[in-house]
This record gives sequence, structure tokens and C-alpha cells, in this order.
Amino acid sequence: MGKTTDIRRIEAIILCLAFCQLALCQLFVLPAFGADNREKVKSVKLVVSVEEKPEVGKAIGTVKVSVSDDKIEILEPARYIDTDDEVWVRGEVPVVRMELAVKENTKYRFTSSTKVTSSGGRSEVKAKKVLDGGDVLRVELRFPKVTGPLEEPEDYYWDGRRARWAEVEDADKYEVRLYRGNSQVTTVTANSTSYYFYPYMNRGGEYTFRVRALNSTDGAKGGWTDKSEEFYLSSGDVYQGASPEQGSGNGNNAGPGTQKQVGWNQDTSGWTYRQANGSLAQNTWLYVDNNWFYLGSGGYMKTGWLYVDNNWFYLNPISDGTRGAMKTGWVLVDNCWYYLNPVSDGTRGAMKTGWVLTDSHWYYLDPVSGGPLGSRKTGYQNIGGKRYYLDAHTGILWTERNVPDGRWADKDGVIQR
Repeated sequence: MGKTTDIRRIEAIILCLAFCQLALCQLFVLPAFGADNREKVKSVKLVVSVEEKPEVGKAIGTVKVSVSDDKIEILEPARYIDTDDEVWVRGEVPVVRMELAVKENTKYRFTSSTKVTSSGGRSEVKAKKVLDGGDVLRVELRFPKVTGPLEEPEDYYWDGRRARWAEVEDADKYEVRLYRGNSQVTTVTANSTSYYFYPYMNRGGEYTFRVRALNSTDGAKGGWTDKSEEFYLSSGDVYQGASPEQGSGNGNNAGPGTQKQVGWNQDTSGWTYRQANGSLAQNTWLYVDNNWFYLGSGGYMKTGWLYVDNNWFYLNPISDGTRGAMKTGWVLVDNCWYYLNPVSDGTRGAMKTGWVLTDSHWYYLDPVSGGPLGSRKTGYQNIGGKRYYLDAHTGILWTERNVPDGRWADKDGVIQR
């Protein structure tokens, strides 16, 4: 009886081992049978149709996207995302999202290397993501920044020899034309809502002006106002100094001729600034009329590139009403773009180098003096042992999309090998 029980136990153990061996074999064999042998979707072409172009103040409309490949369908229609407003706001970047699906998911699949292109509506691919094991592809498209018309300035008038006007919403600059009688004297650009025209008034007569609003971000231009009321200047009161076109300085702040009065004064060597105590500002920054200027040796106003305080600065060299003023943000100098710190953090106006994040985009500014130093880079760049692609026109770092040679740039912009 005992032997029979032992035999049955042994048989049970052998049977159990056999089942375990079978299970292990299936475990290692299953992946071979489960390999995804579906055909990869190599590319997707999207055609975009915008019913109404996004413009400032217009309601958030709809956008239609179609796909040309008959083996792909739109699973989730395109819709605008990341906007909480009922109307478009200037500078906003419209982004639409949609989901694509393969009709025969047993035969085809999306992969991270699936190339997506779009046409229509000035759209471009912003991002893509593979979902559901390759059955679905989520795509985001972006469009140019929202623009729109600017209003005409109101309440424009003469304040002595200075032209003034009311501020226009969304405007960051103003274009102003000065007339003597029916003849146009000059056209200038102002950063504020006034302009001191006296340095242009070298002949007696009746002066008027017109002004329109500008937005440098999107290039929008408002309509011109009518001519202002007339300002009469007698021949005995005309400006006696050099005109701004002859290398003088700042039309917003110019002093009358060569008189050594408090404020701006000009001689044959340039512009100086006499302080209230009678001394000239020298080798120092000066903040006046909402702009920073640098007065160098001898008290003369500097223009162009300036190296001071261990940083490079750029002082407007153009006689546009702000000559000598410290520039901030993006500036184009000698066909190269530079980014000058716009933040008042103790280094406002200082030239940036290396990686810079602005307007939700990454840029790379040459850190090497022979680059030239601080110039915005474009195209393929090897940085820190990694390869990146910076847009050939804008310098924006491409992320989560295929670069021109077909390789994929990840969320950090690093091109995968």
C-alpha cells in the first residue's frame, strides 16, 4: 500500500514537471508569434483648409484637414487647442490637433519614423505621437502668429515743437511724417507717443504731421491720420544746428542748436548731455525719455556695438528718432540676428549667447567670437556632442518632428541616429 502511494506521488510530480516545461516553452515561443509584422506607414500628407484666417478680434473658427492616403482615415477631426479666448489675440500661435487611424490595423501601422507633411493655410507640423500600438497617430499643426489691423491714432496735436498723439492698442512703434506746407520734410519712427521735430525745422513756415501705428512683431500697419493742425515757426526761430540726417542724434531729445543748455546738445563731434548741475554725463549710462544711452569719453553719445560692464550692447546707429538708444530683443546687424536681453534684471540690453528660450521657442546664439559672437545659428548644428536642426529661416529649434534629411528630432531637439 505504501509503495503504491509513493509511485502515485512520483507520477504526479513528473506530470507537474511536464506541464511546467510546456508552459516555459510557450512563454519563450510566444514572442516570435507575436512580432508586429504589419507594414509601416512611411508618410502621411495632410491638406488643410481654414474657413476664416485667424485675425485679431475674430471669433475662433474651425479648420478642416483631409488626408490623401486611402488607407488612412481621420479618427478625431482637427480642432484648435491651447486657447481659452473666444476671439483671437495678437501674437497668439494657433495650433490644431487631430488623430489619424489606419483603416486596416491588421495590415498597417504608424511608427515614430512616419513622415507627416501638411499644405494649405501656411500650416506646418508641430508634433506627432504614436498611440495604441501604432493604430493611431496624433498630429498637431501650427499656423503663423495672429495678426490684424491697427486703429488710427486719435487726439494728435502739437505740444510746442513736439508732436503728440494717443496710444494705439497693440502698437509698439509709430511712423510719423512731417510736412512744411504741402511738402514732406521727413518720415521718422518713434517708440513712444511723441516726437521732437525741432531739429528738422530749419526753415520758417507752417508745419503739420501725420502718424500711423506699427507692430514690429507681425508687421501690421495702421492707417494714416489726417494732417494735424498747423504749427507756425518764424524764420528767426528755425533750428540752426546740423540736421539729423547729417549725423546728429536723437530727434526725440534734441536740444536747440549748439546752445549749452541742460539736456541734449550737439556740436560737430556729436551729441552730449548736460546735467542739471552743469556737468556733462561721461562714461556712464543715462536714462532719458524712456531710453538708455551711453555717454563715453568726453561725454559724447555712443552708437553701434559697445563693450562695457563685461557685456556687449547695441546702441541704435540710425537717425530714426531714437539714435543712440540701447536696443533690446531681436536686432539685425550686418545680416546677422542677435538677441539682446529685454528683461530688467541688471543686464538689460546685454547680448545673449548659447541656448535662449523666447516666445516659447529655443534658439542657439553663437558663443564663439568668430561666429560672429552672439549671432543666431541656423541649419544643422553639433552642440555638446549632440546634433540639432535650427530652422533655416527663423533659427527655431525643431522638436518632435522629422528634420529635412528624414531623421527624427526628439522633444529636446536631439536628432536620433
